Amino acid sequence: MGHLYRLRTGWEGERLAHYLLSRFSFVAQPTTIADDVGSDFYCTIFDILETDPPTVEARTSFAIQVKTNASRIEAHNKVKYLHHLEIPFFLGVVDQTKAELKIYSAEHFPMMTATYGLREKLWLRPVESRAEPWDDETDPDGVTLNCYYVCAFNASEGREEIRPKVADLLNLCNRATANIGSRRVEEHIYHWHNGSVSIVAGCGSATHFRNNLYKRLAEAFFNFKWILEAEPNAFNLEEFKIYERFFIALTKIELPPMLALAKAPYIQARQLVDRLAGEALPPGSTRRE
Repeated sequence: MGHLYRLRTGWEGERLAHYLLSRFSFVAQPTTIADDVGSDFYCTIFDILETDPPTVEARTSFAIQVKTNASRIEAHNKVKYLHHLEIPFFLGVVDQTKAELKIYSAEHFPMMTATYGLREKLWLRPVESRAEPWDDETDPDGVTLNCYYVCAFNASEGREEIRPKVADLLNLCNRATANIGSRRVEEHIYHWHNGSVSIVAGCGSATHFRNNLYKRLAEAFFNFKWILEAEPNAFNLEEFKIYERFFIALTKIELPPMLALAKAPYIQARQLVDRLAGEALPPGSTRRE
């Protein structure tokens, strides 16, 4: 029985993609079928340093699945994989006649799942426009994520032609990685490719927003303490009092573990304020001139 030619063309497409990706990244590939969990390659973008001799230095990583056409892809078995993936995910479409790899971004996946949860069915669709990040009308149990076009690499390009595309890809990866982190720790503030910021409220956010706020409050008092010790001239007493009044008001309601985390740095910062002011100021009071 003969070997299916479509398998051969798929293999050829992967080899071409591997070469084009290797021109700007370190490329790792699952070595067996059993290791193929949803991505064909794991890549780490590198920068070429103008040293003598020139050297390469790793920057950030992403995962990519390579296809030979730009049709919509059924990805029902990738929902959990993409949800737990900690690096950006891309689709790559290979054109062997042009020796070209087009790259499409799935960076809106965390925002989509924060909005709709983890649907049972998922499709990935390469699109040229960034207008609509997803389409939830395709199936009552599923959603289509529109993976927008980022750039294309071909074998005839020189290093200087590749460099600006790699810079754009690196910026995208940094933004996407931050959004993935926000989704994973349930801090639902997301930065989009056009510079806008969105906040997602709902069952996930409603469960976690209080603890997120308490952690930020603890961070604020740690920083007030640091400013008082390292850069006292940069310390703003009125700003500190606003945070102080807010903290004290919260403690009258309850003192959950995350809010209790702010208690020690608040006391330390308060003591430094009193010492620098030359008089003991009761919490929330107005400084006398």
